[in-house]
Amino acid sequence: MKSKLFRKKKQRMAERKVAKELRKIPVRELSLGLLLWLSVSYLFYGSGVVKHIDIAEGQRVPTTIVATVDFDCENLTETEFNRRKAANGVSPVFTTDPAPLNRAIGGIDKLFTQLQQYQTVDSNQQATIRISLTGLLDGLGTAVTTDDFIGMFTEGQITNAHNAIRGNLQTVLSAGILSEEYRRTLFRDASTKSVTIKNTQTGASRTLPQREIPSVRDVIKKISGSLNPVLADPQHSQDKMTVLLSAWITPNLTYDAVATDLLRSEASQSVEPVIQQYLAGTTLAQAGEPATPQTLLLLQAHEQKQSDDEETFDRFMNVVGNSIQLLAGLIIAIVILRIVAPHLLLEPDKLFLLCLLSLLTLAAARLLLYLSIQYQVLSPSLLTYLVPHALAVLLAGILIGAAPALCLGLWTSYATATLFSQSFNVFALGLLITITATSTVRNVHQRSSLFKAGLWVGAVMVLFVLISAILNQPTLHVLLTQLGAAVVNGMVSAVLVMLLIPLFESLFKITTDITLLELSDMGNPLLQKLAIQAPGTYHHSLMVASLSQTAAEKIGANPLLVRVCAYYHDIGKLAKPEFFAENIQHQENPHDDLSPHMSALVIVSHVKEGLTLAKRNKLPKPILDAIEQHHGNGLISFFYQKAKTQQQKESAPAGTSSGTESVNDSDFRYGGNPAVSAEMAILSLADATEAASRSIEKPTPTRIANLVDDIFKMKIRDGQMDNCNLTMAQINEIKRSFIFSLTNMLHGRIAYPKEDESYSNQQTKQTSGSKRNGTETNALAG
Repeated sequence: MKSKLFRKKKQRMAERKVAKELRKIPVRELSLGLLLWLSVSYLFYGSGVVKHIDIAEGQRVPTTIVATVDFDCENLTETEFNRRKAANGVSPVFTTDPAPLNRAIGGIDKLFTQLQQYQTVDSNQQATIRISLTGLLDGLGTAVTTDDFIGMFTEGQITNAHNAIRGNLQTVLSAGILSEEYRRTLFRDASTKSVTIKNTQTGASRTLPQREIPSVRDVIKKISGSLNPVLADPQHSQDKMTVLLSAWITPNLTYDAVATDLLRSEASQSVEPVIQQYLAGTTLAQAGEPATPQTLLLLQAHEQKQSDDEETFDRFMNVVGNSIQLLAGLIIAIVILRIVAPHLLLEPDKLFLLCLLSLLTLAAARLLLYLSIQYQVLSPSLLTYLVPHALAVLLAGILIGAAPALCLGLWTSYATATLFSQSFNVFALGLLITITATSTVRNVHQRSSLFKAGLWVGAVMVLFVLISAILNQPTLHVLLTQLGAAVVNGMVSAVLVMLLIPLFESLFKITTDITLLELSDMGNPLLQKLAIQAPGTYHHSLMVASLSQTAAEKIGANPLLVRVCAYYHDIGKLAKPEFFAENIQHQENPHDDLSPHMSALVIVSHVKEGLTLAKRNKLPKPILDAIEQHHGNGLISFFYQKAKTQQQKESAPAGTSSGTESVNDSDFRYGGNPAVSAEMAILSLADATEAASRSIEKPTPTRIANLVDDIFKMKIRDGQMDNCNLTMAQINEIKRSFIFSLTNMLHGRIAYPKEDESYSNQQTKQTSGSKRNGTETNALAG
């Protein structure tokens, strides 16, 4: 009676505690929500409301836009015309090539040196010199013979002829000779156009009309005409000299495209933009017309002028209005969160994580907008597809759950759309990404699966780009860049999620399904140690895991969580494995030599030992909860009843009535807390049910059902299910799942006949004795 009153009093205290926590929820929500709202408002509008023009070049303008204020804007067409005109006015740059001059001077010096020697030697040596002259003349490829060259100059004028030819060639080639090809291609025979000639040796440059630059024909005619005084027969020798000079004189001006383009670029940039005034009422963009660079510039200048003319009070009210819009969206998201995940409001760490994740996405959106407007780094047409909506949603879905991720995606989509001048496209795309990301991470158990989630997000964004392209009809270049941005966004988000998950798991003490799947590896050293040192406990844990996982799937709980928790829930038995029934085989029962109180202390200690061992191996919090809550504060009924029996015998001497002193049941209770989640409740029920099922001698469906029903009633009466938020319908579903699983686990086998009948009878007796021993010591399990 006392224990029953104690449980009722404890239950009322727990209810009052929960009610007190519920009264604190609005304050916690308000503080975090207010902080988030103020942070986002300052992030978005700390420098005023930024207008975003959601029109790309080549896109058809959705509605006619008319100027509401007078403003000045650059006329791109006029500016480009003036700059092109200035660039075309720059003279082409030519550089002098010294090679033709050096080659010509070298050839002239050799010929005239041989000629002078020929005039001063005897006839025998002249023959040798003639051979040398013939070779030099043949190397020039002209029709001038050796006799023609020897008789070309008057006696005593060879030195003067040499100096005259040499000096004229240096003068003319240093100034530069322009080829006929350049005259026809670059100047199209326009002799008035100017040319800038740059001497590569001196670095000096000069500009002169193209007609003043001599051609090869002009130079040859000029030089040959100046040599008449030194020629022996001017009429006959002048033709030969013309042929000879044509071999030495070649064009030596080369077009320098790099220098020309540089000068033209400098001239183009030096032209001031043509600023034109646009009056209020001027149509800036016509509906249905493709947007040009001039259209986008007009819209930006118009928005800037509106912002500059805005009064301080109007600007303040604009900021307040947009901030109130953000507050409305945040309130909606919080209300939905209270409906779909009310338990989350009791966990401030996870609420703070949601706020942090939302700021991560919104800060990225604000940064992208700043780079686009302030530095023109990003095209406005790409901003919608570069905002990382999926990043926060994927992280929230993996770390917290699908329902909070949906609420987070709704809030970030709404806030981003507000930032982008109430863009419906941004809001719609954000919602699509939220739904896709939440759906793809619901069953992510491996890090590689995140890439598939990124591909799905990218595919949805690509589909949205194509649908928008049908409506807006952008240019092919804009469409391709938007498609590329969509794919890159999805994949980069997946990579960032993979990198950030371990960080958030560590900071917020959250265990994801990815970590749980890694812990489910049966090769884990702790599980291997359990299998070797406590094989009965190991097998018991596997059976509990099977029962729990099946039941969790039936009621929509987390089957992976409850399965992994079942593997590790009894690791504390490694400290004294021989004191637990599942590890007691044919040896003596150590509890026969202990008092019930001491046996209870040994049994209870496996919870504390398990917590110590789990912390030492850095197991996550859900496993620590499983170790503590799988027994809760339940009663060790076997030793409690044994203690009561001994007490009665000791307090009732022979021939007298039994004593009235009772055993305190608190001495035989575990020191943990009852299960607070559906998964921990399933584990607690499965642990007790699997242990008790070993005591059934002839397991039949009816006996199994009765046993399971008794276990469930005992747990409910003892208050172990009070805090787990399970409905009676779910508890009954768990019960049916246990009965079905145990019926299949404990099925019978056909007895095989033995050749040695006496041996068979002996084995039957040993089996019966073993079953009776298991019935007596079953209460030690768990």
